[in-house]
Amino acid sequence: MEKNWKEIASELNYSVKNYIGLTKMIVQMSNRAHAYGIDPANEELIHGKKDNKGRVQGLESLKGMASRRIERVLGDFPIWTDWLVNVPGIGPAIGGQLVALYYFKSVAVCSKCGADLNEFSCPICKVEAKGQGVLKFRTEMRTFPTISSWWHFMGRHVDQATGKMPKRIAKSKWQDEDENPNDWSNVGRKIGYDIKESFNKFASSHKYKAYAEKRKQYRLSTHPDATKGHRHNMAWNETVKLFLAHFWQVAHILDGLEMTQPWCVQHGGHDESHIIAPYYFNGDLEEKAA
Repeated sequence: MEKNWKEIASELNYSVKNYIGLTKMIVQMSNRAHAYGIDPANEELIHGKKDNKGRVQGLESLKGMASRRIERVLGDFPIWTDWLVNVPGIGPAIGGQLVALYYFKSVAVCSKCGADLNEFSCPICKVEAKGQGVLKFRTEMRTFPTISSWWHFMGRHVDQATGKMPKRIAKSKWQDEDENPNDWSNVGRKIGYDIKESFNKFASSHKYKAYAEKRKQYRLSTHPDATKGHRHNMAWNETVKLFLAHFWQVAHILDGLEMTQPWCVQHGGHDESHIIAPYYFNGDLEEKAA
């Protein structure tokens, strides 16, 4: 990256949050329009007045601009230009959120003294940040030494107490991570669902969609008594985890970082033949698998 990484991080986070905010506003306005008997496409009122421009259409135009801005910022990241852009279903919105979560961490700080906030309170000057408007943040680089740590952060790990994916516990997100039971990203968990929905729209020729269908058949043999919906969710959870593992692998290759073996190979007794090379990536892993 030729630019300062903090500037890139700020621009990426700003663009992604604008896109998310516009998306939420469009949904809210469309729902509100239907509730009042208005066509959200052109805002044609039931008493005959009409606005051909349409406020929702205007927001859609702004959303498109936000998407293109995210794509421009992503041009500074090899994982986008060399891989994600080639994965069908991973557009700038999902790609931007993934890259921002993987590489950067935003820490809320006191606007007065710059100390890290603890539950909206400054431990140094005792100022309460809650209710004072927009928070200030310090940007830090984030690292994930293993695939498992990346899965955990994205909320795709297994809760040791239940043997299932963890459920969100309502507590302040400003708690220290060591004390916070939600030591995974709610945003990351949602992105996983967005990835699933995006991949699921494609035909079976899509490599991740084909993997999901293969896992559904496998789960039919391992969990014959499970409902169809349960097996569907199991298969797609495994598919999202595979994609996230591929994201970690490609990022480490392109960033020149040391590659560690997946848990199933290092501790689970499997050999390297069980490793699936990243789909749609023309780097070393796919060439070795060919």
